[in-house]
This record gives sequence, C-alpha cells and structure tokens, in this order.
Amino acid sequence: MKGSSHLSIGIAVGAIAGYSTQPDLTTLLICAGIGGISGVAPDLDTNGLASNSITLSKKVSKVLMETAGFVILLTLIYQVMTEGMSQDIYIYGAIGLALLIVSRLITQRRMLTITGILVLLLGFVLDESIGIILAGSYIVFASFLPHRSYTHSLLGVAFYALILKYLYMEWPIEGMMAAGLAGYISHLVADMKVLPVNRRGVKWFAPLWKKEF
Repeated sequence: MKGSSHLSIGIAVGAIAGYSTQPDLTTLLICAGIGGISGVAPDLDTNGLASNSITLSKKVSKVLMETAGFVILLTLIYQVMTEGMSQDIYIYGAIGLALLIVSRLITQRRMLTITGILVLLLGFVLDESIGIILAGSYIVFASFLPHRSYTHSLLGVAFYALILKYLYMEWPIEGMMAAGLAGYISHLVADMKVLPVNRRGVKWFAPLWKKEF
C-alpha cells in the first residue's frame, strides 16, 4: 500500500481515537496529526513517504560536505605555504578528506541514519528527553532494517508504544497514546495479505515466527 494511503488511514483512525478520548475539536485535530505520523512510521525501513519526509536531503548534504571538505583543504594548503607544517594540519586534513570521501559514498538510507542520530542528540540537548531519544533510536534502527521486518511486527508496536509513553510523560497531550497506537497498528493491518492490493503480508510475530499474515 502507498505511503499516502497509510497517511490517510492513520489520520482517520487517529482522529477517531483522539475524539473518543476527549470529544473536542482541538483534540481531534492534534490526534489526527499524531495518527497520520504514526500511520507512516513503520515504513521508515524503506525509501518512501515517511523516510523521505524526515530525511536530510542527500543532494544538499553532499554539496555541504564537499564544500566544507574543499574549504578545509584549501585553508590548510594556504597555512602550509604561509606558516609551515604543524600537527593540527594532519588532523584537519584527515577531516577534510573524510568529508570528501563520505560525500561520494553516502546513500539516502545513511542520510536517514544521520537524521536519527541528530534526533538522538536533540533528545540529550532537551534535558535528556527519553521520548525523543527513543524516537531517534527507532529511526536509526529502522534505517538498517529490511522492509516489512521488525517495524512491521508486534515488537515494533511495543517499541513505538514505549516512545509514546515517554513522550506523553513529557508532553501530556490528551489522546496521544490512543491516536499513536491506532495509527501505527492501522499500517500493519493495511499491509496484511488479506487485502488483495498486498502481495506480501506482515510478520506480526517476528523474530519468533516469520510467517506472513
């Protein structure tokens, strides 16, 4: 199923879950957003709507890395010509070369990994926010997983529930847990083989049982 379909379903079930918790328009709108985000979260394990929406642009990052690498190396060359060699030159030279090499080798998936690491760091900066740290960890893990594996299982649901629990403890938004879980689970249900649009199913019990449903 397409990411846009998961987004729409997530918004709908999130709105319903939120409204059933607190029947007012503000809660409905907020929970619709939470449900939509949660509805595409499992697909962070592949290049699609979810990962492309939050991932740093590969093209922009490549240009920035190449520019920084060239600037560092040109600065070092100028320093050698004017002031001579020093120990720092080797360190900064290695950094400049590393930036140039990484800019050539990096893929969109690894950009997702970097995005997750940045979210992790943000969690530490924001008074060690456990919820944001867990969210960053989820993104990093998902960037290394094959599609429809652990993010599309009860293990993924449990991890996402833990993220929601800590986010709710830090920012108690009414209906957050219900909308988030409803959106996430809706993705897995929509990906099941019982629907004719899906050739593959969902491994609900991975890694213990890898049967697709």
